[in-house]
Amino acid sequence: MSIKDTLTNLKAEWPKMQEDYEPELWENIYQEKHAKSFFESVDLLRKIENLSEQEAERKLLDILIKVTFIETSLTIHGKQDAETLFDNLKKAQNDKPNIPFSSAEDVKSFCDSMKIIFRKDMAHRYRNTGVQSRRFVQEMRKRLELGDVIKEANFDDIVQDFRSTIVNKYCQKFAEKEAGLDFSTLYHFSKAVNGFKFDMEQDRLFLDEEASDCISLLLPIFTDTINSQHAFKLDASRHVSGFFTLQETCYPERSQYFMLSDELFQIEAALYRKNLSNKENNQAFGTVISGSGRILPNHPSQQIEIFELELYPFSFLNNLVTENAGKTLVKGIKYPSNANTVNGFLTSLESTFSSRLLKRLSA
Repeated sequence: MSIKDTLTNLKAEWPKMQEDYEPELWENIYQEKHAKSFFESVDLLRKIENLSEQEAERKLLDILIKVTFIETSLTIHGKQDAETLFDNLKKAQNDKPNIPFSSAEDVKSFCDSMKIIFRKDMAHRYRNTGVQSRRFVQEMRKRLELGDVIKEANFDDIVQDFRSTIVNKYCQKFAEKEAGLDFSTLYHFSKAVNGFKFDMEQDRLFLDEEASDCISLLLPIFTDTINSQHAFKLDASRHVSGFFTLQETCYPERSQYFMLSDELFQIEAALYRKNLSNKENNQAFGTVISGSGRILPNHPSQQIEIFELELYPFSFLNNLVTENAGKTLVKGIKYPSNANTVNGFLTSLESTFSSRLLKRLSA
């Protein structure tokens, strides 16, 4: 089947995401289309909290409605602090009598209790995590409960073992790399998710005293929320930045790239000129560009859409290979286009990239 036919079939299966509050519809979808993971989670919750089946089902549905409502708003509107998120949730009330949050503080408290799904950055804005990141968190909990020793020294091996369990029909390469977008080190992992702690002296990860109460670490439905597999989900809350190399120009307003940065090396990215946030500053698409993109985790032909380009004072290709650009103008001063200029330029970039990396790690 051609990619065009695949996309046509998927569009029929996955309608455009809507942010309207639809609790009855969501409940039916969880019970019918996510039945395996939903009822397995109900049974686990019933045993953990000593509830009747009806009580466990009702409690889980109430949590899932909140998760779905927030997750959808973040996907559509991008990163938001609790106040902005609460305002957008109220706007999406859709004539329903009440939404499941009474205040911004209520939203904040819920998001902070579900760190497996919602990540807060240094500006206190929330974003969604990836599905494979959620699976990885639950896998780490299982390993630690079984007595596995998890240290920085064997962390890469554990990640590789986890990747071997991933099966994705359309986006295998991206899915295998997705968890790396949310966790870079064990220390970062322990700070990002409820239920874990990192011992600096032993260089080792442990479950903390809260782990037994964190149902998000146990119930499989939290890795299978309503739009987890939506083929056309463009998650505006999840960004990646780095270098991209040109694969092909599909038509004048669009180009297809591969990402060069390690975390998503060789993942496909699309650039649509009309969707660029700074398109007025960009007159051409280069063979190598630096930019930022949003994540499409389940799209068959591209998992990144570039929305912003960064402009640099000279082109490495033109100045160092063809030597046809003459002088390079940096802060109003002309410099020769040679290795010394490049070295100075890269040095200035180093602090910018380091700052971006620190920001990403703290997100």
